[in-house]
Amino acid sequence: MTDGMNRRRFLKILGVTGGGAAALSGCGIGPEPTQKLIPYLVAPDDQIPGVATWYATTCRECAAGCGLRARVREGRVVKLEGNPDSPINRGRLCARGQAGLQGLYNPDRFTSPQVRGAGGRLEETTWEKAIQLLSQRVADARGKGIAFVTGQETGAFASLVDEWMRAVGGRRVAFEPFALEALREGNRLAFGTSAVPHYDFAAAKYIISFGADFMETWLSPVEFQNAFTRAHAFAAGADSTMAKYVYVGPRLSLTGLSADEWIAARAGAEGLLAFSMAQVILSRRLAPSPPDAARLRAELDGFAPPRVEALVGVDAKTIERLAREFAASGAGLAVAGGMAAQYGGSRGGVAAVQLLNYVVGAVGKTVRFGPDVPQEAAGSYRDLVTLREQMAAGKVAVLLVHGTNPAHADAAFVQALGKVPFKVSFSSDPDETASAADLVLPDLHPLEQWSDSRPRAGVFALQQPVMSPVFPGTMHSGDVILRAAGRQGTFKDYLQSAWRDVHRRQSGGKSFEDFWSAALQRGGVYADVPTRAVRLGPDAYRAMSEAAPDWDEGDATAVVFPHPALHDGRGANKPWLQELPDPVSKITWHGWAEVHPETAGKWGVVSGDVVLLKSVAGEVRAPVWITPSVLPRVVAVPTGQGHVAYGRYAAGRSFNAFDLLPGTPNLAGGRTFVVAVKVTKTGEHVFLATTEGNAREHGHGIVNVLPLAQARQLTPGKHVFEEEETPGYARNAEEGWADAQHEKASLGNYAGTHPRWAMAIDLSRCTGCSACVTACYAENNLATVGEELVRRHREMSWMRIERYFTGGEDGEPLHAVTTPMLCQQCGNAPCEPVCPVFAAYHTPDGLNGQVYNRCIGTRYCSNNCPYKVRYFNWFNFAEPGGEWEAWPEPLHLLLNPDVTVREKGVMEKCTFCVQRIRGKQNEARLADRRLDDAELQFLPACAQGCPSEAIVFGDLNDPRSRVRQLSDNPRGYHVLAGLNTRPGIAYLAKVTA
Repeated sequence: MTDGMNRRRFLKILGVTGGGAAALSGCGIGPEPTQKLIPYLVAPDDQIPGVATWYATTCRECAAGCGLRARVREGRVVKLEGNPDSPINRGRLCARGQAGLQGLYNPDRFTSPQVRGAGGRLEETTWEKAIQLLSQRVADARGKGIAFVTGQETGAFASLVDEWMRAVGGRRVAFEPFALEALREGNRLAFGTSAVPHYDFAAAKYIISFGADFMETWLSPVEFQNAFTRAHAFAAGADSTMAKYVYVGPRLSLTGLSADEWIAARAGAEGLLAFSMAQVILSRRLAPSPPDAARLRAELDGFAPPRVEALVGVDAKTIERLAREFAASGAGLAVAGGMAAQYGGSRGGVAAVQLLNYVVGAVGKTVRFGPDVPQEAAGSYRDLVTLREQMAAGKVAVLLVHGTNPAHADAAFVQALGKVPFKVSFSSDPDETASAADLVLPDLHPLEQWSDSRPRAGVFALQQPVMSPVFPGTMHSGDVILRAAGRQGTFKDYLQSAWRDVHRRQSGGKSFEDFWSAALQRGGVYADVPTRAVRLGPDAYRAMSEAAPDWDEGDATAVVFPHPALHDGRGANKPWLQELPDPVSKITWHGWAEVHPETAGKWGVVSGDVVLLKSVAGEVRAPVWITPSVLPRVVAVPTGQGHVAYGRYAAGRSFNAFDLLPGTPNLAGGRTFVVAVKVTKTGEHVFLATTEGNAREHGHGIVNVLPLAQARQLTPGKHVFEEEETPGYARNAEEGWADAQHEKASLGNYAGTHPRWAMAIDLSRCTGCSACVTACYAENNLATVGEELVRRHREMSWMRIERYFTGGEDGEPLHAVTTPMLCQQCGNAPCEPVCPVFAAYHTPDGLNGQVYNRCIGTRYCSNNCPYKVRYFNWFNFAEPGGEWEAWPEPLHLLLNPDVTVREKGVMEKCTFCVQRIRGKQNEARLADRRLDDAELQFLPACAQGCPSEAIVFGDLNDPRSRVRQLSDNPRGYHVLAGLNTRPGIAYLAKVTA
């Protein structure tokens, strides 16, 4: 090589770049683009290269207001976790909250303000011109109709919009597709107040959900799931208590998967069942009811079990048994008002459930008015319909929209938009409403802006920017409004002014500066609110005339339910959520229609066949997924898909379930989500992108279940699940082999005492919510592969949630069980001896290591893994501009710098988040101390994010560690233990009450 690369020059470049950008053109490789290193000449005070900085803020992916801690590396957010100081989520976070990172770095975000040009297309403009145009058009529209539509806002931003609208003669309308109007109106009927109380799941001894999916989309899912598992999880001992959980509804949802008993009531009949239970309790005096409940006795006699059993679809004996069990628990809790149970008279159904709580004495105990949820801030569908009619009549001259996308949720709203002369969107994403706007003023992402919210009374959640804007051409909507209104200062100034009122009430004697600083560090201010008493309202009797189903069933009853991850569609532009399998169907990247096998047989369809569902409002074409988890003649359809805009991950995908829903409000002012449909076969068929293997476990012992009575009799040291790892005929050979292995394990780095990293997963706590799956994607740089590769079963998820149905045959009740499945970190790993290049190896601390730059992709390890938890990179998902690119710019900014991004041809798998383990070990080494078990228990990303605290990590060699104690639990077992793989993960059997 005349001008090539000599040893001295190679080592010089290698020393500067760390080997990552060595110019190898002289060796015939390249040319590679030149990359300049920019050092911190003046380092920021709060940034140390290679060391994470944490900031507290608030999640805005839904209205629950969970506290966040954002991990920032070199100025960019790389991970979101729950804030342990927040009383809402207690350090836990759902899949949607963690995927907020992909909203921040979404490649399809608006990068600057846009105005509709002469050619009818949106064109870039400057902020000065955009704000000037906004001010002018608002001023010209005074007296002609100005409306500002927002999402559910409970903080300073809502106050600012209200002030501006009052000043210009306009009004603000709040709109959320899932506003839970029936919940508020049902409370008003029952108690004379539309306030939404706090539900104390942790204190309950018997829980009944009447269609309220409190683990997925109802009010505060992370908070309720965490509290639910504290009540429902099993603690060993003969005197252990465990709440029984009953789910009532025509469809088994994610929330229903954890139920001890599924009462498959007819759609819309939940209220009748609640009234019937109340009648049994009150007439037979099964509980100490409040004195004024006696005036309901005569009216409730009409709901005696024999009179309603045919309408409900549940026999009288079962109704009476449920009533007796609920009353005998002494701490019952019944919840209702989920969106999938919103029918014409659904407010009567909610009132029925609240009256059931009242007669059993739960109000004031497990149902607490006082720490109320400000659900009225979500508005109502009736308000949107009123606005829509005014728009269609030409009575709205300027329409402004922020934080909501009504053009996707309401087809009639799209038509009315055409009658509005000037439309303004503050969306940061090109959603349907923004695409129809004349002026787009892109807002900052919640992780880039100042704001606040009030998730419930006593909780003041603060939101701060955790990094500089990804796109400098965007601007906080609050700053835009202040400038358009001609007011001085920034939105941060406005926010601090609003928080001076909080300071006066909650400061504890601190100065405002100290109070503000402390609130920023904790993520807000948290105070207790006393419980207030409520009594029966004057309209309680009216609820009894509205609780029955009120529609013609047609060919089938369609139940439209919120997608657990995509929600109303706002999550559809995030590939993590698109590729996250639905907890029940395991379908990704597409919508579906759930159909019972009996119904499918009558229609002559199989899974994947496309049917036309037609209601009085509209029609959709949906592929069938056959499942026993719905009632016959019920078709369950999720929302979330069907966008015509909203970016590359959402647009043009599947169908929009909102098209089935009527465009008129029901008695509660909400929308009806249970409708009659006509069903027609289309003759089309699609191959569903699903990760489901077999729906039944077939006795392989993957998920073991114990009844509560048997679990109470277990004693320490006696495992109920006998495991014989080695057959008798092979014992001598195995012992000889083990001696040789022990001898080799005393050499080199393997000598001495090492920890044995392990996990324990309590299936009595696991709900199948899949928060752990998304946490793994975020922490370990997992690629999303898209619908086509999922169809070919080439997904890259290191964790999967396996869901199995049990029973449901020969008259047995149907149940479902879930279990996380990941690399078992086997002590006798089948993957290691078959690798020809030693890429798979055993670490001294018990992990099954994988050396990526040694792997040549034979896939022998995957073939030899009985758990099927190794994943092969069929394509280069990190290639910029490639066909299968997983991180298009700027989405690549979310990649964790502590974890290698794998290339094509490399095998990968779970590592127990080894980078986190090594980080903690280094911290302890520098501080010259031992690792404490408390800092290890929830160290891996899956364990840290789990809302149920089902996953515990630690050192199995430490007899005092929690993971060791759980592994020794009599309920403990290992999956496929007979294969002698000696897994490092112990599962604790599920216990059913």
